[in-house]
Amino acid sequence: MKVQQLSEGYDIHFDKNYFTNKNSVQFPESKVLRRIDVDEWIEFSAKLKQAIDRHFGKQRNDEREVQQVLLRENNFGKTARQTDYYICDIEYQRMASAPRFDAIAVHWPSKSQVRRQAANRRLVIIEMKYGDSALKDKAGLHAHLADVKKFLGRPGNVKDLKEDMVEVFNQKRELGLIDCGKDLDSFSDTPPVVLLVLANHDPDSSILRDVLKTLPECPNAEVRIATASFFGYGLYDQGVHTVDETFQRFGDYIHSRAANTI
Repeated sequence: MKVQQLSEGYDIHFDKNYFTNKNSVQFPESKVLRRIDVDEWIEFSAKLKQAIDRHFGKQRNDEREVQQVLLRENNFGKTARQTDYYICDIEYQRMASAPRFDAIAVHWPSKSQVRRQAANRRLVIIEMKYGDSALKDKAGLHAHLADVKKFLGRPGNVKDLKEDMVEVFNQKRELGLIDCGKDLDSFSDTPPVVLLVLANHDPDSSILRDVLKTLPECPNAEVRIATASFFGYGLYDQGVHTVDETFQRFGDYIHSRAANTI
């Protein structure tokens, strides 16, 4: 759903093609939104969600499901304030010519003395992959890191991204979509983290091993790999490792016949 500001209010747009019988769908009035219009749209949103679920029912996107759970667990789930990362936005693309990132996050450790520090937090770019088939395709990890390298190679892109994410984070916190005790002030000048979230890799497959061993360099960022905390989706610092550390600690999971080798 697209919400666009007009000179006298707001306009809401939703693609009616998601509905099978779009001619019979009665949408709420959207021009110059008043409080009653907002309430109508909130009530109507259940039908919008249902339409999308039906539309994509036969072409289920498992990666998107994991993405949604990752966001919920770290932003406003029961343990959100105990995790060390917040998700600022998902499916972020600043302009048509720029790459689309699965998620943009802020590293904000939950230790009380650090959580009180709202300035100079670290920027995190998250790349999600579901299953081994997604690791080597045209949008695989190598292609993603090449896109990140190109994007971060332009300082103006990084500056704009950080400014966007500060505003987005604080808007979502105000809306109750991020459970954090305070607004985000700023990001640090420390190079961003590129965090790889790899769901349901098969340890019997050598694909992940081969991909990680040949990852291209990313000079303007530090590549890390996220691991689960006992079958959960919370992002904790103790579960985020360099590629070398991941091979050393989880060799059997990368490839069952390649433990402790790199």
